[in-house]
Amino acid sequence: MFKDMKYIKYIVIAASLVFAASACQKHVIEFAESSPVTGQAQFQIIYAEPIAVNNANRIDSVFVNGKLYNSIDMPQKLTVNGIIPYPNGYFVAPAGTVNLKFFRGKDADGAAKVVYEKNVNLTEKKQQVIVYNLNEDPFILDDEYPYVTHTTGSTSTTFDTDSLVSYRFINMLHNSDGTPYTGKLQYQYSNNSGSSYVNGDWNNLGEPIGFGEQTTRSFAVVHKTVHNSSGYQTLRFRCVDPATGETVSGTTDYWTAYIGRVNTHMLRGRRGGSPASGYTQFINNVQ
Repeated sequence: MFKDMKYIKYIVIAASLVFAASACQKHVIEFAESSPVTGQAQFQIIYAEPIAVNNANRIDSVFVNGKLYNSIDMPQKLTVNGIIPYPNGYFVAPAGTVNLKFFRGKDADGAAKVVYEKNVNLTEKKQQVIVYNLNEDPFILDDEYPYVTHTTGSTSTTFDTDSLVSYRFINMLHNSDGTPYTGKLQYQYSNNSGSSYVNGDWNNLGEPIGFGEQTTRSFAVVHKTVHNSSGYQTLRFRCVDPATGETVSGTTDYWTAYIGRVNTHMLRGRRGGSPASGYTQFINNVQ
């Protein structure tokens, strides 16, 4: 379900179908390409605590408005840095107050243990609910749907293969002690594929953001590396301190970018600590 290069990564691929939830879920799951539902909030849950990705730390079961969505006995599980519904589905509930409840492990009497319960106020749009601390309210981020895609015209140097991919960046970086990183981060990319790419051109993706914030969706240029293909290139990414321009340690990575896709990159983990900082990629749609 997830991996890429240096870090373990989740890749979420959107579909265009609408499925009804099973009888135990009692929720309609709407996929990213469907039209918004009037009067309804559509949302995903992302679990982003800065803890190890293992079975002991996953959430055993999730209830939304008192209805069971997933458990350890079901195919979908909410793991650290994971997202539900998967793949890129959305819970649908009346806009307003929505109750979330997580269970993990057991109490002394053997009963399932509630580790998180919050009421969140959700609006009539697509959004992500990011749980980053079991003692805190979650962050609620606008999914910026409908997504905007675009391709550029040809040039003499790219043989009409110069096109675009979009990225939204979410800052969930923690310090080594597990506290939120306090500085702002400017997300950047480079499509310089030469050996000196470290000193090549770096381009901003969105604006500098603090912990729990997201950038606007921004475009990156892709130069096809294989002409007779749908179009892809390896892009380099990093975060810099907007005040000094220095690269923030632990925030450099590289991904294969496919023309026309709409991506979200979430920086998570602990800078200089364990689990190490890294990115989770969610692919919001595929053209």
